[in-house]
Amino acid sequence: MDTYYVSITQQLIHQEPTEANDYEVQLNQDELSRMQDLMSSIGNEDEYTFKRTPVPYKSADHDDANEKFTDRIQELYQLIYDNGTEKTRETIREQRVLTKLDHTDYDNKGYENSPLNK
Repeated sequence: MDTYYVSITQQLIHQEPTEANDYEVQLNQDELSRMQDLMSSIGNEDEYTFKRTPVPYKSADHDDANEKFTDRIQELYQLIYDNGTEKTRETIREQRVLTKLDHTDYDNKGYENSPLNK
């Protein structure tokens, strides 16, 4: 396992921290390759969603390209969380970017019989 610093804004993985908001992770070579592939995929999807932005009357909440991009970002944050230091995991919990960490109580009023209640 080696220590790496992940910058989501720059879409880079470094062996030395370059920004104050880099995430520190411990990765083996397979995990590093997976993270690099995922970041590359996000970069490609980001470019595609950017090109689709000016399409009139296209709601972002029904756009497959936007949903795919969001899914990849969530996957990246999960990978960072799973391999991060305690400080990294704490930061991600505080940012609330992984909604499943919120431990939402779906038994609250309004969630019953919801098709989105997973």
